[in-house]
Amino acid sequence: MRNEPTLQTPILSCVSLATGQTVPVPRETVLCLGNFDGVHRGHRALIAEAAALRNRCFPTAVCGVFCFRELSADVLLPDPPAHLTTPEERMELFAEAGAEVVLLADFASIRSWSPEDFVRRVLRGACGCVGAVCGFNYRFGNGAAGTAETLRELLGAPVTVCPAVMDGEEPVSSTRVRAALAEGRPRDAARLLGRPYAVSGEVRHGKELGRKLGFPTANLNFPPRAVIPRFGVYITDCTVDGSVYRGVTNVGVHPTVDSPETPANCETYLLGYGGDLYGKTVRVAFLNFLRPERSFPSESALREQIAADAARAAEFHPTDSGVAAARAVFPEKYS
Repeated sequence: MRNEPTLQTPILSCVSLATGQTVPVPRETVLCLGNFDGVHRGHRALIAEAAALRNRCFPTAVCGVFCFRELSADVLLPDPPAHLTTPEERMELFAEAGAEVVLLADFASIRSWSPEDFVRRVLRGACGCVGAVCGFNYRFGNGAAGTAETLRELLGAPVTVCPAVMDGEEPVSSTRVRAALAEGRPRDAARLLGRPYAVSGEVRHGKELGRKLGFPTANLNFPPRAVIPRFGVYITDCTVDGSVYRGVTNVGVHPTVDSPETPANCETYLLGYGGDLYGKTVRVAFLNFLRPERSFPSESALREQIAADAARAAEFHPTDSGVAAARAVFPEKYS
């Protein structure tokens, strides 16, 4: 039973992951608590444990994720880190991990609440939380005063505190994923995420230099505040209209023709694609770093290099790239 009246929107809302629609908060929930940027392997382990706790102890409850509409770092830090996922991608990944609903709270509205008020008014009161799962380093409440142990004491219901998911000698973390991408290590990023890092967007018109060189490209803008991988050329897998094509993707500017002040671009040549891409949505998944960006003395030299890059991309088999981990997690996407 809830001890407090349900909080009113915009402080709290509940989204069904089956329909994407806002729905009433379920009467009883087992919640996974965290920040979840990237929904990496560690996050997925938390959601799996929440589902297991529900199945063991609360079969009539709904398995959900509790998080904030905005990442807390976006509010607290003057220069917050770039995002690994858009809000829409985060929802899709929650569903794939096994959650049924997402409870979205407004961080600014409750950031000053004590741990006691947060648990009493939000978790027990508004969310109907009868069980919870969090990571070993989970903090909550004003000044991050609440810990996982505090949650156990205050909730009065089963709380599972999960240890870190390790990769080598360090925990899997969003910080490590960002560092791998910034350094041009998409294989390491994919291993940590459990899938390749990807961006999606609508193909827009560019300078059509690729078409002039004989390699027509799909030009995408990076989503606002998205992590931009190290500038350079990558082997990618590109999804368009439900089909996957191998790609050669340039991240950055065109040193041969652009100025250094040109905004970063994601430009991809799709091997074997012959249609018109303008206006279509393309998902670009980063598999392997080929080479840094560099200037070429002529367009013919650039054309030769693109051809060589395409040949390497066509022959690439990502057996040890981190995509193998993605196949295990999302076999229907990477079969």
